[in-house]
Amino acid sequence: MRNNKKGFPVRVCNAAFSLAFTIFSLLQISVSNAQTATSSPYSRYGLGDINGKSNGQSFAMGGTGIALQNDSLPMFFINTANPASYCSSRLTTADFGINYQQMQLESSSTKKTINSASLGYMTLAFPFKKWWGACVGLMPYSSVGYKITDNLPIDNVGNVDYLYEGSGGINQLFFGNGIKPFYALPRMFTKSTKYKQLIAKKNADNTLKSDSAKRVDLCLMNSIMKRRKEAQAISLGVNFSYLFGGIDHSRRTIFPATYGDYNTSTGTTTRISDVYLDYGLQYAHTIDSVRGRELKRKVKLLFGVTFAAQTNINAKTDSLTYNYYDYQGYESVRDTVENNQNYQGKITLPLSLGVGVGFKKGDRLMVMADLAMQNWSSYQAFNQPGGLKNSMRVSLGAQMVPNSKALQKQYLSRMSYRIGVRYAQTALELKSTQLTEQAITCGFGFPVGRNYLLQNFSMINVGFEIGQRGTVNNDLIKESFFKATLGFTINDRWFVKPKFD
Repeated sequence: MRNNKKGFPVRVCNAAFSLAFTIFSLLQISVSNAQTATSSPYSRYGLGDINGKSNGQSFAMGGTGIALQNDSLPMFFINTANPASYCSSRLTTADFGINYQQMQLESSSTKKTINSASLGYMTLAFPFKKWWGACVGLMPYSSVGYKITDNLPIDNVGNVDYLYEGSGGINQLFFGNGIKPFYALPRMFTKSTKYKQLIAKKNADNTLKSDSAKRVDLCLMNSIMKRRKEAQAISLGVNFSYLFGGIDHSRRTIFPATYGDYNTSTGTTTRISDVYLDYGLQYAHTIDSVRGRELKRKVKLLFGVTFAAQTNINAKTDSLTYNYYDYQGYESVRDTVENNQNYQGKITLPLSLGVGVGFKKGDRLMVMADLAMQNWSSYQAFNQPGGLKNSMRVSLGAQMVPNSKALQKQYLSRMSYRIGVRYAQTALELKSTQLTEQAITCGFGFPVGRNYLLQNFSMINVGFEIGQRGTVNNDLIKESFFKATLGFTINDRWFVKPKFD
């Protein structure tokens, strides 16, 4: 048992941390199947709106994150955009957030505004070794939420109403690991016979060896060590994800009462349950001096790659079609046209590839850029093509912290200031028009306490996004949206051996 004087604050902090995270986990799981994270009519296609893997930090930076990784000092964040980043954390980190969205739908004749809120993400990362870290989390993979009414005149029938409605989405429960496979190379070199031979030559008697020869041996030793340290900065990662959830689509055809025929209702429910893998690679090149002059703040050049292969996942679908008569608001079913339950099949998720670059100057300035592509033209559901196009996204973001080590009274200097922009060609092409999406983002990180002795750090992350998707041309719908996220990041030291029994 720990000494009360020194152990009690640590136990209380860990207990509060664990309790808060457990409560949030239960809330997330309890509502994950009922949440509606979108109100877009375009979510009726494919698997719906695909959610990006961004937290409160990367959301405010335009959604960038492929090359983003933590430094050796807190504050640490969890970057789920690239699993290779998990090995760069040194403290146990929890990150969870809440999303809000206001969307204005505009056609050539009408406008409508819809508000929605949802639990956004929940992740927990922990370091095993200096070269190995892991992360477990739960977040939405896709969201469906729409309600559309259309009215078309039909000869000899009259005006017929068509009602389309959809809800649900796919959730992603994942466990990821990130490692630095070459982390031990510098230490292995210092223990090698080659290194001992070079040291022996370096320390040879001056009468037996010239200064130029010594310099050659020293340069050789430094060159070998430099190459090994560069290899040490390479990290690899993989996410093992379990995709689960259901998507409901319904369509009603309502004939005019004077026509005297029965209406038709068609409903389908698709349930997904399978494993999905995605991979990541990162490399960080550190520049600590220029032409022999040591830099006050080290500069890091960051590179990242993400990849997910085309994957067929298991799915089941239920479909029910019946004719009914609407009598004063009540349905009276006449007959069942189709009733197909638990039909098993496959859904093809596309290949995806992302490339990111970044620039970091100490812990003060960070600039990131991403390019991501997905081959949605290969998407199929139950052997039926989805009619989607390949998508592409470009993101640019930056973060600045004036002085992370400023005194408590200089709070504004300790804050994180973030800004970003993104542009995307979506997977939707309707009426010969491929829809595009563009947005600008900004946000702030508010540090909440810091304790270097107990290694406990927290931050509240607030992010905002304004953008639009689609167009009013060709009888399409333009979506103008405002999104906000409120995230909480907590760092704490776990798995510490007690010093007193």
